[in-house]
Amino acid sequence: MKYRFLYRPSWVLLHVTVVAAIVLMVNLGLWQYSRYHERLDFNEIVSERINAQPKQLQILLAELSDDKVQPSDLEWLNVSVAGTYLDDQTLLAVNRSQEGISGVDPLTPLLIGDDSFDGGSGDQIVLVNRGFISQKIDTPKAPVGIVQLIARVRVSESRRFGELSDPATGKLNEVINIDLPRLSQQIENLNTEIYIEVLDSQPKDSPELARIADPVLSTGSHLSYTAQWFIFSIFVAAGWVVVVRRKLKSG
Repeated sequence: MKYRFLYRPSWVLLHVTVVAAIVLMVNLGLWQYSRYHERLDFNEIVSERINAQPKQLQILLAELSDDKVQPSDLEWLNVSVAGTYLDDQTLLAVNRSQEGISGVDPLTPLLIGDDSFDGGSGDQIVLVNRGFISQKIDTPKAPVGIVQLIARVRVSESRRFGELSDPATGKLNEVINIDLPRLSQQIENLNTEIYIEVLDSQPKDSPELARIADPVLSTGSHLSYTAQWFIFSIFVAAGWVVVVRRKLKSG
């Protein structure tokens, strides 16, 4: 029987390898396709939130404290808030970049409300990312007195795999990650679930501060990777057919 060679151990190993490769590539393609749709959903949610009218930050903080919403439900929303900067507690988020420029983000706690800081236990403090500056520029002082901010909600950052981490103890003047629970060790009454990025400030902050860039809403390369994995699986199957046909012709 001319197809008997297909049952030899070496050929069986080839069959198994080909099937395993095809299954792997198809699953990778499906995974990339699901990532594509996840990105579409993310873009839709973020686009809706960054174009929405600002909400009062105090209301959102109250909903967080009552467990009515999760921090991720609020991220990218626009908010309005009034308060007083605690400039003596400013620190820097380092290793940041915008438009190809390396720099830092000054982070300053904001005492929410129209009263000056009195250190009471009821004070609400939110960390404010005031903007981006080149690392060659000295950190500007925060505006003095009551400020009115339009800002964007962000959630606490955490260390990513392969990245450097900040010291677990001690006072930090510079941070790699805006890790709010870690910073609460040195900033009393700090909200540890969200911080905000300034979009507009009255009075104005330093002109050297650039507004934090809007999120990039693209689908990336997920769809092209999906097509590539499916094409690779077809090539593998076609290669198996070619090898078998050549063996049959050679006898």
